[in-house]
Amino acid sequence: MLMLFHSLMSLLVTPADTLIVGSYTQQGNPGIEIINTQTKQVLAGLAVPQASYQYVTSDGQYLFSVSEQVSNAGAVYSFKKNDIGQWDKLSQQLTEGDAPCHINFRKKSQTLYTANYMGGSVSVFQTKKGVIEPLSQKLEYFGKGLYPKQQATSHGHMVVLSKDETKLHVSDLGADKIYHYDVRPDGLLEDKYSLTQFPAGTGPRHFVFSEDEKFVYVLGELSGTVDVYEVSNGKWNQIQRETIDFSKVDRPKASADIHLTPDGKWLLASNRITQNSITVFRIQSNGRLVFKRDVPVGKVPRNFQIDKTSTRVYVACKEENRIQQFSFNADTGDMIDLNDDILVKSPVALLVR
Repeated sequence: MLMLFHSLMSLLVTPADTLIVGSYTQQGNPGIEIINTQTKQVLAGLAVPQASYQYVTSDGQYLFSVSEQVSNAGAVYSFKKNDIGQWDKLSQQLTEGDAPCHINFRKKSQTLYTANYMGGSVSVFQTKKGVIEPLSQKLEYFGKGLYPKQQATSHGHMVVLSKDETKLHVSDLGADKIYHYDVRPDGLLEDKYSLTQFPAGTGPRHFVFSEDEKFVYVLGELSGTVDVYEVSNGKWNQIQRETIDFSKVDRPKASADIHLTPDGKWLLASNRITQNSITVFRIQSNGRLVFKRDVPVGKVPRNFQIDKTSTRVYVACKEENRIQQFSFNADTGDMIDLNDDILVKSPVALLVR
């Protein structure tokens, strides 16, 4: 009864969010859709093929998206919010690396970074008032890993800036590495780097820092794990590994996404294909994780997001053409399906505004 009451109250008191939804476009959908979570109305549609990841600047004026295409068609797009709140396209540029799947933006120098999965590389672009200039820098990787199908070559998967924007961290799923770069004042990356090597077959995909950047949590796509690293003098030291995919299949796992709740108390990580679920951990004061529960979700939750109040979780179920809405109890870590889905074709990336 208490869980039901919590679920009902969440429906009543949670204000509407605006979701920016990126999607794969084989079903004829535009790529990016802006949706009101209460009315489920699509407020706008932006044409970006295979729009697998987006970034909105802190002032809310510019929207950037990767277009996860191959055969030298991978690209990055930019949009600007006009006077009536609509998004106007400004520019696009080729990433010169196939299947760009993540994007980040450095405010100090107005610089864009993309992680290119099939290209095994990182692309760097300068921008001026949201207009993307031609490619300024590309760094390529030439590694491989344990699994011949998933790790035959390097696969850039995520680009994360430090809070002070002086470091850029890049995950290479194919070679079980995360690279650490110093960022120049103009936003370009130094040629030299340090790296963190992960156990063979980890497949580091997405990762997230604690607010104070003393700890970093790394999702291993292929190992179905979360690794906890303590950061000291720029070095990442592993202090814990926790399983998140409990399936018994005798093959690599397929874990996908990882986030901390805005209050910093909980870590959530998603699994897909071998096990469709979100695993919930309580974060201890020493940065370590304590398992709380594993929550079944729809098929292929490639991405999910948590609202600013830490009370609502949106789960993009790619194979079921829907976004599930869950209530989240920030005291207990309970996740309850509100059975209030938002229908979107092939959703693969979410941003909450």
